[in-house]
Amino acid sequence: MTKHCEIVFPYSFGFICIQHFERKGTMDSISRSLNRFSFDLSNKISSSEIDKNNAISPLSISATLGLVLLGAREETSTQIKKVLHLLDSETTPKDERRGIEKSCGKKIKRDEVSDVHNQFHELLTQLKSPTSDSVLAIANAAFTQLNFPLLEEYLTSAKELYDAKVETVDFQDDKTRLKINSWVEEKTKGKIKDLFSDSLDKSTSIILVNAVYFKGQWKKKFNVANTTNAPFYIKKDSEISVPMMSQTEKFNFGEIDEIDAQIIELPYATGELSMFIILPNDIAGLQKIDNQITAESLMKWTNSENLTSTKVEIQLPRFKIETSYNLVQYLENMGMIDAFSQQKANLSGISDKGLYVSQMIHKCYIEVNEEGTEAAAATGAVIVPKSLILPKKFIVKHPFLSFIKHITFDTILFHSKVYFP
Repeated sequence: MTKHCEIVFPYSFGFICIQHFERKGTMDSISRSLNRFSFDLSNKISSSEIDKNNAISPLSISATLGLVLLGAREETSTQIKKVLHLLDSETTPKDERRGIEKSCGKKIKRDEVSDVHNQFHELLTQLKSPTSDSVLAIANAAFTQLNFPLLEEYLTSAKELYDAKVETVDFQDDKTRLKINSWVEEKTKGKIKDLFSDSLDKSTSIILVNAVYFKGQWKKKFNVANTTNAPFYIKKDSEISVPMMSQTEKFNFGEIDEIDAQIIELPYATGELSMFIILPNDIAGLQKIDNQITAESLMKWTNSENLTSTKVEIQLPRFKIETSYNLVQYLENMGMIDAFSQQKANLSGISDKGLYVSQMIHKCYIEVNEEGTEAAAATGAVIVPKSLILPKKFIVKHPFLSFIKHITFDTILFHSKVYFP
């Protein structure tokens, strides 16, 4: 962290490595689909990494899987759609389809791709909205093996629907590893260096990469002078000392009775993005919330109509999370099996040669401080806000959930569970 305490940021990075082998023998919106996927995946990770920090960018992972889905066929395609909750997204109202067609332009023939990819295109295009106070950058790339017979239709669609950079390389040349590492480092603003530390597998046919980078300043910044060391209780009988930021201002606030928790919205300067923090009232209450929260309940709780603007004394630790996951095991457990199987994978929309996904790696980084954030990622619920003359207190001194959400598109960009700030 620099001495002048330059913003809180998240970024995430993911890649998929596809290798060849000798073949033997509506959800009502894309955002809602991806939000559901976010909770499914986060819960799978949490179940195997109990009481550990958890951070993912569902947008980054979904965009990468979208590029795979573009070339998947038959059962392989169906499984990916099920995991992403996309099966109902292929049917959209006529007015919405006309809007998508207009945004995609004349080069894309609607009959040649499903509505799912047009919706991905629309979402990714609309989310890119850099301002003087905020940057949200999304980048896709397809690095393809020299002379390997990839279908031109796939590469064209990847460019036009996912704005993917397509570059021919030689995976047997170690300079290719350096080239991809350099691209990753550039897109993540230097956060990820030397991603591929070893030589790339000689059988690699195509590497699909996505990077999401967000940097935003708080609408109401914390004064560094007010930051002091304070206890953070990892468990009831275990605490650590952390730099605790504090301020008393008006924020959207609510109490969620059914999960015995509080919620607060910390908006970024743009007005389109906010961080939401859900804080259990009990030190050990995060697991209970984890078992009950869903994408639908979160969308309801974070709706401004269900929150009340009130003066709040907030204390929030600076925190930084860095995570790295091999997603293959989690996605297989969620039902995406065939894509990772040499025997069953059908990626014939990418190449006539047999292909399967050999690796899927996701890395996420979130840092929050006084300036802002840098990241390179229930039905019938009732929120009961209380109106008091004295400020409400929102003291984050034990494990909590945080979400960075695009308000306009109701889309979760980064999803984290913080046990150790």
